[in-house]
Amino acid sequence: MALYCDRLNTLTSTISVLAITIGLVAGQSATQKSLAQTATTPAPAGVTSINGAGGSSVNTLFVGTGTTAPLSPQGSWFNVYGLGNPSTLNPPGAINGTVTFRYAPVGSGAGVTAFLTQTVPPVPPNTSTILAPVSFAATDAPLVGTERVTGAPNDVPTPAGTPQNPVPYVQVPVVSVGIALAYNPSGLNIPTGGLKLSRATYLGILNGIITNWNAPQIRADNGGAIISVNKPIVGVYRSDSSGNTLNLTSHLAAAFPTIWNRGVGEVSTNTGTLPPAAGTVIWPSNFTGVSGGGAVATKIQTTPGAIGYVDSATRLAKNLPAAVLQNKALVYNSITSTTISNAFVGATDQDPNPRRIKIVVTDPTAANAYPIVTASYVLFYDKYADVKVANGIKGFINWALGVPPIPASPDPNAIAIARGYAPLPTAIKKQATTLVNTYVDTTFNPAP
Repeated sequence: MALYCDRLNTLTSTISVLAITIGLVAGQSATQKSLAQTATTPAPAGVTSINGAGGSSVNTLFVGTGTTAPLSPQGSWFNVYGLGNPSTLNPPGAINGTVTFRYAPVGSGAGVTAFLTQTVPPVPPNTSTILAPVSFAATDAPLVGTERVTGAPNDVPTPAGTPQNPVPYVQVPVVSVGIALAYNPSGLNIPTGGLKLSRATYLGILNGIITNWNAPQIRADNGGAIISVNKPIVGVYRSDSSGNTLNLTSHLAAAFPTIWNRGVGEVSTNTGTLPPAAGTVIWPSNFTGVSGGGAVATKIQTTPGAIGYVDSATRLAKNLPAAVLQNKALVYNSITSTTISNAFVGATDQDPNPRRIKIVVTDPTAANAYPIVTASYVLFYDKYADVKVANGIKGFINWALGVPPIPASPDPNAIAIARGYAPLPTAIKKQATTLVNTYVDTTFNPAP
């Protein structure tokens, strides 16, 4: 397992605020219901709203992005555990009807910025927001560890060198996803069993060396089949700050250390000189950038010959075909919950801080593993002003990561798998729940 390049320390957000009105929620269509959990309507009397923002990769799991099962808002993690917004989004009964979780999928970078500054994230080009206060964030890339939380009640100045400087926060992985190379099959002749791409071939595509679907490398990967007589490859990349970009490029740097020279980071463009400045990625000129994982998927859907990277849940929600990739053991594997889980077998925590967990697999060695994977993390504060928020967070994590006693149904693992995610190893889940139960409360807790 190769080591991972640390997350960028600089996070940016350039989005402005959009309110979602009560009337929109009341008269919403089936499609609009996927946004209801993020609406700025107040929680019902006696219900505590726990608000968060971050990566779009967990939106399908937390809130739901489709209109029918298994991707609908009804049955998502937040709507199974807490009270739905509106309550019709709950399956029969909620596990904890005293809390409601709101989530705005504004991207990892903007979500972490909102968490660290304790400010509601701006909205466009996304379409959802949350009420204050911000209580958690989700990210596809673990934090460096030197970031500082600012703003009361979590910013308590202390002398340099003490455990509370910078103010501590809690970081735990909750689920794993794969990063798919999804493509538009219009005009392509895809062999039975799917489009295969060897390591050298998908590197060549992402490096801008292979630019046509009739390339001999692609034909060789697929038993000589002519995928297309002559169709240019149109690459699609994330132009916003994205953990998926960081994780994909970290894989490329680990798998091809002497060849990949287009950078490792969250922020990317298709203009500039090689090698790029630290923390940025420069894609080939035949790549087009769009903001947000959903926008990448839409661009692929509407562009014949396109290929781009999206997480496994977005790929499933958008019904996009994905390439069958060759892994480090030179075995071709489709992207499934099983092959993603296989990549994390034996993975261990790489963060020495007792409040944080970092599980990173940049190029898995198992023959049955999908090659490009990541864990999705949730960030919490070490101190909350409202005990109901702290207790709601602990209850949710204990249910989602399987701490008994939990209801036999609905099963959080089954929900995750049905939506394109993969459960983490039991040992990691136990470590995460212990950490949350130890540190998430109404006081600063010293490290053991």
